[in-house]
Amino acid sequence: NDGEGIFLSNAFCNNERFSPMGWCMLLSPVLLLWLLLLFRMLGSTAEDYFAPSLEMFSLKLGLPPRFAGVSLLAVGNGAPDLSASVNAIVADPNKGYRLILGS
Repeated sequence: NDGEGIFLSNAFCNNERFSPMGWCMLLSPVLLLWLLLLFRMLGSTAEDYFAPSLEMFSLKLGLPPRFAGVSLLAVGNGAPDLSASVNAIVADPNKGYRLILGS
């Protein structure tokens, strides 16, 4: 199929210039720099937007910072699953509980 749908089809299907190992060695520094940039952007976004709101919630609730980080982060992580479970039960009270058994 001429490499259609394959990630890096030039590297794995057209071995005229480099072998697959050569392509990997050529692209590794670029991909590592891209990964480093993405983690840096994620960290700065969390520091600028998430940490101040977490601190505000912990002060309003009177929670110690470590406990607030653990508990509020867990609530934020589980909120989509909880809302999906509630919506499944509300939409079909007879069979809704079966939908939440997987989460």
